[in-house]
Amino acid sequence: MKKDLQSKLGLYVHWPFCLSKCPYCDFNSYTISEYDKIEWLNAYLNQLNMMREFYEKNNLSLTKLTSIFFGGGTPSLMEPKIIEKIINKSLKVFGFNDDIEITLEANPSSIEFKNIKEFKSSGINRLSLGVQSLKNEDLSFLGRLHKIEDTKKIINVANKVFNNISIDLIYGLPFQNIKNWKNDLNNFLSEYHLNHISAYQLTYEKGTKFYHMYKKNDLKKITNKESLKFYCSTVEILENYNFKQYEISNFSKKSYQSKHNQLYWNSDNWFGIGPGAISRFWNNKSERIEIQNFKKPQTWIQRILKDEKSFKKIVKIEREVSDKEILIMGLRLVDGININKFNKKEFLYSNTFKYLTKNNIVKIEDQKIFINKADLVKLNYILMKITDTI
Repeated sequence: MKKDLQSKLGLYVHWPFCLSKCPYCDFNSYTISEYDKIEWLNAYLNQLNMMREFYEKNNLSLTKLTSIFFGGGTPSLMEPKIIEKIINKSLKVFGFNDDIEITLEANPSSIEFKNIKEFKSSGINRLSLGVQSLKNEDLSFLGRLHKIEDTKKIINVANKVFNNISIDLIYGLPFQNIKNWKNDLNNFLSEYHLNHISAYQLTYEKGTKFYHMYKKNDLKKITNKESLKFYCSTVEILENYNFKQYEISNFSKKSYQSKHNQLYWNSDNWFGIGPGAISRFWNNKSERIEIQNFKKPQTWIQRILKDEKSFKKIVKIEREVSDKEILIMGLRLVDGININKFNKKEFLYSNTFKYLTKNNIVKIEDQKIFINKADLVKLNYILMKITDTI
């Protein structure tokens, strides 16, 4: 058994409903409709029990939960009492680390705004706000229902309740002016206290409205040159405000890195409950296991409540595939990934890898492989070259 492979465990809770579907979103989300609150709560609690049974049946020696992440969808549309009962059940089923991080994704809207204090009382200790943009016209283009005024209002209130707040931002919109983006970001950061920022470049994912518009030439992409300018400017500005880049799109003040997302990037262990949620973990044979939940909300809830074939699929991930995934996720991190996570290490001796290390593009220090920070902008190209050798 590889040392420490089972030392960290998280729980992801997927809530699939939103007030509306954003044109860039490819997540498993649906416009909210009538639903039975008791049924949904019972389904989540049932699946927590099932996860515990699976845990014990397979003799897994996983530790207590280090994090819980309520994602979606828009999980802040859930009633705080339902969130509280899921958290309490998770404590009973798995136990918590003393410094557990419990995150709730929320939007800067009036619905979530009313429940800020109740979310904290329910057990949430980290709030992740889907701000996305700092201009009203950009928010409208992205299909967001809030205004920048709502963002400012909810951050002011949330800062009085939570000491760990993160926001998501999207940049590189097809008509966006980089000078305006830099000014908006500087002004915003000078005015509001935050501990974590996720800043992503807009992409057109398959299956989204934006993707179909792009394919029909109704929507343009920014050029690679413009993309580089947006990325470098964003990194520079955030670091000027003491946000340290620890992953290609994530920045935090000291000690405020996302514990939960680091489980994904480090290929650690997590259980996923809710429609379409995925579980990934190492078993006692150092094999990477994946559990897939049924994706459609009604299918998932019916199976879970009736206890009929509760998981869509349980698979053992091939070692070669596992190594590629570990590399793809781990090299997103500024500090890189531990070499001991890999099943095979032959790729370290390939001509491609030797070339990358000789030119200081990729480095190995303290048993970790990482990309030189200045070369992170070439991440996709570097990954393509290395994974071809696995």
